[in-house]
Amino acid sequence: MEIYYEIRGSGFPIVCLHGNNENHHIFDEAVKILSKKYQCLLIDTRYHGKSVCTGELSYKQMAKDVFDIITDLGIETYDVIGFSDGAIVSLLLGMQDQRLKHIVSIGANTKPQMIKPIYRFYDYMMSICLLPFCLYNAKARKNLKLLRLMMKEPCIEYEDLIKIKIPVLVMAGEYDMIKQGDTQKIAESLPYSVMKIIKQGNHFLLRDSFQQTMKEIQLFLEACHQEEQYDRMFD
Repeated sequence: MEIYYEIRGSGFPIVCLHGNNENHHIFDEAVKILSKKYQCLLIDTRYHGKSVCTGELSYKQMAKDVFDIITDLGIETYDVIGFSDGAIVSLLLGMQDQRLKHIVSIGANTKPQMIKPIYRFYDYMMSICLLPFCLYNAKARKNLKLLRLMMKEPCIEYEDLIKIKIPVLVMAGEYDMIKQGDTQKIAESLPYSVMKIIKQGNHFLLRDSFQQTMKEIQLFLEACHQEEQYDRMFD
C-alpha cells in the first residue's frame, strides 16, 4: 500500500486530509468526536507520514491518490475535511469527483501569493537554510520539496470553483497566514458555500481553536446530512 490510511468509527464516510509536513494525527482529537457518528478515513498524503516518498509531488497527484483510495474501498459517497494543503486537495476533488457530497475547507489558498508575505519570506529563507543539509540528509531533501510545493502551487482560478456544486464550509482564522481576501473570494466563487472566520484564530484552527472549530464543523455536517435525509423522504 503506497498511501497509508486508517479507518475509525462507522457511519457516513468522512475523509480527513492534513496540511503540509504533517500527518493524519492532526485529526486525533477531532476523530474522537466525529467517529461517534461518522466513519473517518484518515490519510497520510504522498510524501507525508507513513505514505511513500516517491512519485510526483503535487496537489493534483494527492487528489488522485485520494480518488483511487475511495475507488478501491468501494465508497459510493463521502465528505472531506481538509486542512491547509488538505483543503486545497478537497477543492480539487470537488471539481472532479461526483461521489464527494460536502466539503469542510480549513485554510485553503488558491495561489502561493495568497499566503501573507511574512510567511512566504519565512518559507523562502527556510528553503535556503535547508540547501546545505540536502547534500547528505534525506529528511532535509523531503522538507525542501514540501516547501517548494507551497511556493509554486496551487494554481486554482476562482472561475474553476464554480464547478463545485456541493455545500462547502470555508473556514479560516481571523489572523490566518492566508490573506482573508482569498478566503472570501473562494467562498463567493463557490455556488453553495458558507464562510466562517474564527475570531482570534490563526491558521492552525484544529490545534489552537479546537472547540470553536469543531462546533462549526459539526453544525455544518449535521445540517447537510439532515437536509439530504429530508430530501430522500420525498424522492
